[in-house]
Amino acid sequence: MRPKLTLQQLNVLSPGEFHKTFENVIECWPEAAIFCSALLPFKSFATMIAAFQSYLERLPAETKLKILRLYPDLAGKMLDTNQLSEDSTNEHASVGLDNLSPEDKKKLTDLNESYKAKFGFPFVVCVREASKFEVILRSVSERIHHTVEQELEIALEEVKKICRLRILQLVDNL
Repeated sequence: MRPKLTLQQLNVLSPGEFHKTFENVIECWPEAAIFCSALLPFKSFATMIAAFQSYLERLPAETKLKILRLYPDLAGKMLDTNQLSEDSTNEHASVGLDNLSPEDKKKLTDLNESYKAKFGFPFVVCVREASKFEVILRSVSERIHHTVEQELEIALEEVKKICRLRILQLVDNL
């Protein structure tokens, strides 16, 4: 694991170094890091996080949907076949999604499939904030009753939370 960046170190990164460092804070969407690198220097890490979140908010609806579709199914096939990004692998493991009983895995898979069929994108939740499998299961069970518009908004907020936590893993926010 690489050392965390100080604000001073962050602000002197070349655009290429910034892109490489922050390319996956939004899952498989390096365009966000490319856009935000043009905003260097940042006054604080909070300002940088706000820049990524503002970037997300300003995207057209079809691009937001593209981003949501890049997120993997929780405890899905990509986890089983070791195809998740390092960030997603760690996030899945942090709440035990990599070690579910066959019954729990089936419950979550069935809910994921129903959710995707209704909304057209995978269920996205910041698992590190959800913290437990039961909380995640309850969340998908509740959110599946929302409208598409509600879920697009909620899922994007979850992407922002994931982005924030991924940035904070890379920087020395003390």
